[in-house]
Amino acid sequence: MGPTRTLRLGLLGCLLLVSCLHGQEPAACAWGWVPFEEGCYGFFPRELSWRRAEAFCQRFGAGTHLASVHSVEEHRAIATLLSSSRSSEDSEEEDVDDGIWIGLHRPLGSRRWQWSDSSEVDYGSWHRQPSSRRRACAALQDAADFMTWLSDACADRKPFVCKSSA
Repeated sequence: MGPTRTLRLGLLGCLLLVSCLHGQEPAACAWGWVPFEEGCYGFFPRELSWRRAEAFCQRFGAGTHLASVHSVEEHRAIATLLSSSRSSEDSEEEDVDDGIWIGLHRPLGSRRWQWSDSSEVDYGSWHRQPSSRRRACAALQDAADFMTWLSDACADRKPFVCKSSA
C-alpha cells in the first residue's frame, strides 16, 4: 500500500473517529465517499460550472446536492477530505486559489444566500462578506486550507464536493 493510500485511510479513520466521539454511528457511504455525522461527502476534481456540478451531484439520488455546511466541525471534516484528495493529485499545474464549489448560492434577483439542499443557512465562513447583487455562488478557498468561503461567478468551472444525506 502506497503512502497516498495510507494517508487517505488514516484521514478516513480520523473522520470516522470524530463521528463516533460525537456519539453517532458513521453513515453507510458509497465507495470513495467519506462519512461524517449523518451524511456522506464525495470530492470530484472534474471542473464544472456551479449549476452543472449541482446537477452532477443530484445524479447520485434523492437527498444528494452540492455540500451544505452547518458547523465548524462539519466544515473541518470537508476541509480534511479536500486536503487529502488534493494532496494526492498532481497540483503543479493547478491554479492555487481557484476554489471548490459548495452548495451555497444567491439566485438572480435575490439578496439572500441559500443552500441547494434547501437547508437553513445557519453557519458561515466568508473571507469577505460579498455585497454584489448579481447571482453568485460560494466556493471553499484553497489558499485558506478550505476553511474560508469566497463568492464567485456561478459560470466559472471548479472542482466540487457533494453531500448525500444518509
